[in-house]
Amino acid sequence: MTPLRRSRIALRLTRRALLCCAALAAASAVRADVVTLIAGTTFKQGQGGAVRGTVQSESPAEVVVMVGATTINVPTDQIARIEYSGQPASLQLGETRESSGQYDDAVVQFKKAATEAAGKPFIIETALVNEAEALAEIALVEPDRMKEAKDRFAAFIQAHPTSRHIAAAREGLARLQLHTEDYKGAEATVAELAKLPKSSERATVLKARLLARRGDHAGAIAELDKLITTLPDKSQRQREARLAKAQSLVGDKKFKDAEALVRQVIAAAPAEDVAAESAAYNTLGDCLRAANRPRDAVLAYLHTDLLYAKDKQEHPRALFQLERLFRQLGNTPRAEEYAQRLKQEYPRSSWLSAPAEPSGT
Repeated sequence: MTPLRRSRIALRLTRRALLCCAALAAASAVRADVVTLIAGTTFKQGQGGAVRGTVQSESPAEVVVMVGATTINVPTDQIARIEYSGQPASLQLGETRESSGQYDDAVVQFKKAATEAAGKPFIIETALVNEAEALAEIALVEPDRMKEAKDRFAAFIQAHPTSRHIAAAREGLARLQLHTEDYKGAEATVAELAKLPKSSERATVLKARLLARRGDHAGAIAELDKLITTLPDKSQRQREARLAKAQSLVGDKKFKDAEALVRQVIAAAPAEDVAAESAAYNTLGDCLRAANRPRDAVLAYLHTDLLYAKDKQEHPRALFQLERLFRQLGNTPRAEEYAQRLKQEYPRSSWLSAPAEPSGT
């Protein structure tokens, strides 16, 4: 065999070896678990907003991921979601249904995912807590589902006390307890939440809402002021804390301060962020209504109705307040229009039987 011939054979073998390596690397990437980080994350070990590898363990404080020969510990408060290698398609479908407001369909898919993921505890826990959260969204507009949603959270907390989702489950339960005015239960749940790692911010916001419900608006504002200064600017937690503070400012009759704060939240939130904008515009409407500015309040609630009707928690709240305001303004036909819409679009909503304003979350 000539040297040239040997050289060509060696070159072909090298190319095949490289192709095999590339194929193996691609297959490995496909099989990897993908830990997607939150927007504006402070975690520096991710690439392209994610950590890709194999999840080794999960706890309330962190998720341990093996990336090649390296172990990376990702704090749970920096994780937006995890896509697991080998997870059933029903889990992704449930998330898609939930994000589009199709909560009943989401519940069905999450239940299916929990069954199909037998033997994969991390996927099962994700499916179960997602199911509970979807049920909670349904319960907020259909009170007859409230016990089912509470029970689902309680069962998860009891069965999975060391899950990375335990804080989300306790937070979800506390919000439902606040909504149903079970203040004693909410106080106990928030106290347990505060003990968990990476959960002090969630607990503080809920504690402030609890204080406000009990009429201690000054105490709520003091708690939130301490928290707001520690939160990343424009983060979801900061937004929630600011809106909670605005509601307490209204309770303290500091209407101008409340309005200014909510308008800051609106200006900072992306226009396409339905959850952020709908809650903010409804809170702005509450501020303006309490300040006896009904026409301005109508405009605020109309933002939610016209632009953010996909939010099935905030939309019925806007419809209810629009009916109330149009009656106050003497426009009976518009008031009846919104009364009918509320009845038709949300036939089991607690807003239908609200004499004034039902409990929020």
